[in-house]
Amino acid sequence: MSIKIAVIADLHFSKEANAAIPSRKGEFADIFLLRAVHRLNRFVKPDITVIMGDLINDSKGEDALSLLKEVKDIVDKLESPAIVIPGNHDPAPDKFYTVFDRPDEFVDVKGCRFVSFLDREEPGCNASRSSEDLKKISKARESFNGQIISLQHVPLFPPDAHECPYNYLNSLEIIDEMKSFGLGLSIAGHYHEGFDTIEDGQISYIASPAFCEDPFQFMEINLEKNGKASTVFHRLKNPENAGLVDCHIHTSLAYCNENMDMRKAIKLGKAFGLEKVGFGEHSGHLYFANDVYWPGDFLSKGISYKPMSDRTGEYFENYKKVCSDYTLLGMEIDADFQGKAVIKPERWKNIQIAIGAIHYLSEFKKEHPDTTKAEEEFLAISKKFLKSGIKILAHPFRVFRRAGIPTPERLFRPLLKMLMDNNVSPEINFHTNEPSVEFFSMCLAEGVKLSFGTDSHNLYEVGEFAPHINFMEQCGFEGDLKDVLVRPEHVINKEFCL
Repeated sequence: MSIKIAVIADLHFSKEANAAIPSRKGEFADIFLLRAVHRLNRFVKPDITVIMGDLINDSKGEDALSLLKEVKDIVDKLESPAIVIPGNHDPAPDKFYTVFDRPDEFVDVKGCRFVSFLDREEPGCNASRSSEDLKKISKARESFNGQIISLQHVPLFPPDAHECPYNYLNSLEIIDEMKSFGLGLSIAGHYHEGFDTIEDGQISYIASPAFCEDPFQFMEINLEKNGKASTVFHRLKNPENAGLVDCHIHTSLAYCNENMDMRKAIKLGKAFGLEKVGFGEHSGHLYFANDVYWPGDFLSKGISYKPMSDRTGEYFENYKKVCSDYTLLGMEIDADFQGKAVIKPERWKNIQIAIGAIHYLSEFKKEHPDTTKAEEEFLAISKKFLKSGIKILAHPFRVFRRAGIPTPERLFRPLLKMLMDNNVSPEINFHTNEPSVEFFSMCLAEGVKLSFGTDSHNLYEVGEFAPHINFMEQCGFEGDLKDVLVRPEHVINKEFCL
């Protein structure tokens, strides 16, 4: 039986940027980790996740334990079992494991046995294994016939097999024991460059790259029943020179925002390799109070509905504090039940990117909605709304998913024609959404320009385009994304002024 192992190493979490080593982005480690956890849970789905030490940057800091607790709160969101071991930047094991659960001596998952080693640190950031811990190797084999995986912070490999400067002082002794008792895989962190599989007879040695350094990677190891290990490197950073723009990032003014901050979103956009970031706040959130927005009653009269609580001025003032050539100002404009845009006419000139969204249908507000009538209403709203001046249609068909109704495929062709007639780009969006491969394949076949949007309500989502890129492959697209994604200069409001 094969097993899928996710590996994350060397977060170096801190509250401040690392002035001594700026390449270590430990100040964003919590956001990076949350992003990885969500990707693991939703897309990778490992059988087990191992976190290989150096979770924080300074074990002697007054906030060391509180930082570890923040990391643990995120690790606890993993849907797979997890093993967490300390590194040389973390508190000593007895203190470290007052926060994290100390792993059992042996952890068995899918017929494989994981053995964690907490070895002595040696000069030069090396390590050594005690004679007592060496006995764990033979003990792990007792009455167990499956694969055995060794976990430790410092890389273990045959001397001269790699240029990595860190190893075990008694590596040959350890490896002899592993060979004697049939251990087949060694996983480590510590060496920030990491290395892919080094094979030495029956044993494979792997060191995961540092999660805190560009391109912010974690690993997926697939271990087959025959002991063969294959690896996949998952990058948080987007492909180089892809020209990717995230036009759909929310702010602290969204009622459903979790931790949004414009300045941090910009920093993360740059770290993740975005060409630009665009803010697109919900128009309904900006015009109506929280208790008015969520029931959706305002959509009966749209922008003329009373009472109104207009915060658009605050939104624009917030943007002025961060605007640059790297940023775009947009709005996610609601469609009312008549298909009209929920935005005051004089505000169109104040936004660069107009994203439209159908968040509600009046039919779905009924106790027993009629699906056919809902589909007809969707088309009627779309027909008018796509003529309003919006340039991107956010999460097409998500309104049905939110209502627990399968995406109605009979709407694909008529909506596609409306998009083409009005030169509007549909958005590929994974925020509480599963875009349709069939619909977007039709868009590609017709030459309709697409938009990538994260719909970020949490900072970990900013520029998270790995799902979008994989989705394009599912649609059969293998070319240059620049050829099929709409460019900001093609949809930007030329009359924009703040």
